[in-house]
Amino acid sequence: MKIVILGGTGLIGTKVVNLLRARGHEVIAASPSKGINSITGEGLTEALTGAQVVVDVTNSPSFEDTAVLEFFETSTRNVLAAEAKTGVGHHVALSVVGTDQLPASGYLRAKVPRKN
Repeated sequence: MKIVILGGTGLIGTKVVNLLRARGHEVIAASPSKGINSITGEGLTEALTGAQVVVDVTNSPSFEDTAVLEFFETSTRNVLAAEAKTGVGHHVALSVVGTDQLPASGYLRAKVPRKN
């Protein structure tokens, strides 16, 4: 199975990539350094073509309230559009349990799952 890990070269992403590869999956470790950027959309369609699953473990480079919300909204919008275009069947997003309980943190507000 082809699985794309967005943020696949980061702290969590490298662990997910290694676990899935050890189980025999074809895994793409996607990140801007690999030419796959969820903010600009660069390389997304190519990376997601043929993938059955996308795991999103991206993280914002800024923790400032407005910037972090903009990062997650833009990234998610671009990824979902690329998934629809390429026929990806499953999207898994790393979130933080209890984010809705700490509304004072802009970072955690940005991580609260939203319904489309």
